[in-house]
Amino acid sequence: MEEKHPSIELAVDEVSPRSSTSLPQWEKPDVPTPSPVKEQLITALWILLNTVATLGLIFCTKRVFNDAQLHSCQLLVVMWHFAATATVLYVATRSPFRAFNAIRLSPWDLAPVCAFFAAYVILGNLSLTYNSIGFYQLAKVMTTPCVVLLNFVLFRKTITRYMLIAIFAICIGVALTVRSSAGTQLFGVVVAVMAFTATALYQIWIGKKIEDFDVSPQQLLLNQAPLSVLLLIPFVPFFDAVPDIRAVPNDVLWSLLASGTMASLFNLSQFLIIGRTSALTFNVVGHLKTILILSFGWYSEGTILSPKEICGITLALGGGWVYSHLSLSRK
Repeated sequence: MEEKHPSIELAVDEVSPRSSTSLPQWEKPDVPTPSPVKEQLITALWILLNTVATLGLIFCTKRVFNDAQLHSCQLLVVMWHFAATATVLYVATRSPFRAFNAIRLSPWDLAPVCAFFAAYVILGNLSLTYNSIGFYQLAKVMTTPCVVLLNFVLFRKTITRYMLIAIFAICIGVALTVRSSAGTQLFGVVVAVMAFTATALYQIWIGKKIEDFDVSPQQLLLNQAPLSVLLLIPFVPFFDAVPDIRAVPNDVLWSLLASGTMASLFNLSQFLIIGRTSALTFNVVGHLKTILILSFGWYSEGTILSPKEICGITLALGGGWVYSHLSLSRK
């Protein structure tokens, strides 16, 4: 992920007196390089930060939207997350960090991407608002089958037989858990379906746009985030209710502040992990975070799972694990 262009200074050794025809020997100066142990420790710290930021973002955002005053401030909260992300990514491009190079893209070319970007994030937050954390996270697993289906419908891309079996396992697993939620929160289920469908469409489209713009994901996000804030401003009076800040408890305000911080750290650490680890490690970390979110979500909400739900969750997570590994081996 990091774009490094080190300048290598060359030193000229003296010509050996043993042979007048020998050429000067060019050698690189001894440059201290980080030890493998230190590099592994840094990578582990970034993975830990990404995991903590992911859990913190979800639980803090859920706490914010549970508040009566902030429940109807979906756009304002998203704008805060975008602004915090843009700030942290901008700082990451400056000295002494220089995590990546900032590139300015045309706002006109970015406008449709930003609109879709904001829409899928808002739908994800709505899913978190109207569903339990466990169901919200499990519904996100359906993004993978949705991507496979859309790729087949739009581009006639196919997958192997074993990958298809894994996809069916995901769908059956989620179906076994969705029935208990559908009876009491039909709106939440509908929003969750819209959220993972929009996420799948965005993932397919953004991959193409990154190639078109010839930029890295973090360079694109640095351009997207501030422009998305500007695009959302005109819609705030129509969709958000102005909260009475005095009626919001202090712990909720701290959760709101923390959610923006977690969003920015999540995005930054995500890119750094991709640059420092293999695709397999990245996928393993993703599965680990899913399990942690589900576990902490059920614990915090006092959820007692039925045998059917346990079976469904095992199928969904197992299918997602198998599919990701088959997909990596196929590449």
